[in-house]
Amino acid sequence: MSTLQAETVMSTRFKVVFEQIKHLLHDQENQPDFITNGNLFNGYAGIVYYYFSLLKAFPEGESEAYIALEKLIESYNTQDNMASKYMTFCSGLSGFYFLIQKLVEQEYLDEVFLEEVLPINELIFEDTKRLLTEENTDFLHGASGQMLYLLSSKGDPNREKYLGVLVDQLLTLAVIDEKGLRFPNSTVKEFQNTDNTNMSLSHGNAGILLVMLNIYNAGIEQEKLGTAIQQGLDFFLHYYHPRNEDISLSAFPLLVNEELTKEELIDGDFYAENYSWCYGDLAAIWLLYQSSISFKNAAYADIADQIGKTMAAGLITVPASGIKINSHFCHGTSGIALFLNRLYQFSGHKIYQEAAQVWLDSTLDHLEKDLNNPDFMNKPSSLGLLEGVSGAMFVLAAAEHDDIAANWTDMFLLS
Repeated sequence: MSTLQAETVMSTRFKVVFEQIKHLLHDQENQPDFITNGNLFNGYAGIVYYYFSLLKAFPEGESEAYIALEKLIESYNTQDNMASKYMTFCSGLSGFYFLIQKLVEQEYLDEVFLEEVLPINELIFEDTKRLLTEENTDFLHGASGQMLYLLSSKGDPNREKYLGVLVDQLLTLAVIDEKGLRFPNSTVKEFQNTDNTNMSLSHGNAGILLVMLNIYNAGIEQEKLGTAIQQGLDFFLHYYHPRNEDISLSAFPLLVNEELTKEELIDGDFYAENYSWCYGDLAAIWLLYQSSISFKNAAYADIADQIGKTMAAGLITVPASGIKINSHFCHGTSGIALFLNRLYQFSGHKIYQEAAQVWLDSTLDHLEKDLNNPDFMNKPSSLGLLEGVSGAMFVLAAAEHDDIAANWTDMFLLS
């Protein structure tokens, strides 16, 4: 098959799965429970985000995007929407208003839609203080995700004041010693029943540090944050274990039991390989690259290159190994594909582009299977952005359209 024929086949398959997902969403939009699940990451707010993010790729979908938005807003206004009862970024008001802010920013909505934001922001600010008092620093379900939302609210005159207070409160929770800085997370402690330090993007130090870096890059509390973020990087680097293509170990542990030495952590499977958006080395590599720019420190980029190039070379062979995986974003093929694509766009290293293409191809393969797998499609989250087919489709579209990758990946901490 020629290159042109192969591209035509891929394009046809892409359009087929896009149409399948569109019909599935239209069917579900007739179900009230689907609309009233306003979760940004796995509910209808995420579907509205998906619709609008794809308009540059599929402009003919504009009317259905606005119809979906109208349904979502109506469910919030009548307080039927479950997400209107919570504050979190993943499944509450922070996520809903992040969507509204994004649509205004991208000029799909008029700024009049932000008129009610100020009192909501005050509520979210107060709730974030409460979460920090409880040591809930989580990105998806806690304080750092809500801080990312408040950062996105650029028209709020209290934005800098709110974030200044929250940064101070967050930093009082930090554990700092010769190894560096790290944060506790009561959500992880509750659900995973562990006091180990979580290093992940979704629930741990990588995600918290990326939110802090976003705030730093906005010019807010730079002196405090600059010191703290680099101490946080020191903690990662304290546990750095160089990758080897022949040994299936990550460069950084997924969790850290500080009673153990690095060698004991390695022997205890704390460095088990993990390929995903939520956990593993991809987030640490991204954090190092971003920090190299923010702090004008090429050493961070050098370490990211060492880890990332070795990891990408290994990732090229993984999809063909028969590993059991699905297409979804959180810990499936599409999250890996987007991460690799963003690493390529940031660094220009061809190895990331090559690996990204392998995982994009794998995402399309698995998405076709998932769409025809009742066990997958009967899950409540099967259509969502984080754990469903719309997230996989979002990634496939972002690979073809730079506008999507540049302007719509910040909810995943990838902008």
